[in-house]
Amino acid sequence: MVDIRKIIIIFVIAILFSVLVFSVIEAVYPNPKYEDFCKDRNYLIEKPVVTQMVCPEINVSSAERQQCDDKKGYIEFTEYDSNNCPHNYECNTCQNDYDNSQDQHNRYVFYISAIFALLAIFLGMYLPAKQNTLNEWMGTGFMLGGAFALFFGTASSFGSLDRYTRPIIIFLELALVIFIAYKKIGNLRQDKKKKK
Repeated sequence: MVDIRKIIIIFVIAILFSVLVFSVIEAVYPNPKYEDFCKDRNYLIEKPVVTQMVCPEINVSSAERQQCDDKKGYIEFTEYDSNNCPHNYECNTCQNDYDNSQDQHNRYVFYISAIFALLAIFLGMYLPAKQNTLNEWMGTGFMLGGAFALFFGTASSFGSLDRYTRPIIIFLELALVIFIAYKKIGNLRQDKKKKK
């Protein structure tokens, strides 16, 4: 008969471990904030009342536009005169800078969560279950928690990984799950045979 206490302990350990991993990562290496990269500018809100006012056109050369496009930015007017007409501009790359920082953060989240996950999986696999049956429950909980951390770490950073790296990582994770299945299920079957 299935012991419901065992299932509860396994799932509680698994969930708490995976939450612990991501809360430690966020505490040590927080997610970049958009406002740290793209700051709001103070523009004149109300245009002064001027009859028939037409702002002079600012010519941005095609070379400057191309350079800005190459940096993955856009031309932004930065200064306005008393008539609320733009008279200065720059290439704004804040969105690209934020996206690059977010991608780097996601990759580090994957690396750190993978390290914690692998430690938990191997801890769970090699806890001496023969000495104490509670170790088997805890070991299974740590293996499941490591699998959760690995899955969520991969899912959160999948888009930030290189297209050639993605299938390699998925293959390695699949191989790890198959290895665990053979190692643990094989051991359980051998233990049942010995008991008979």
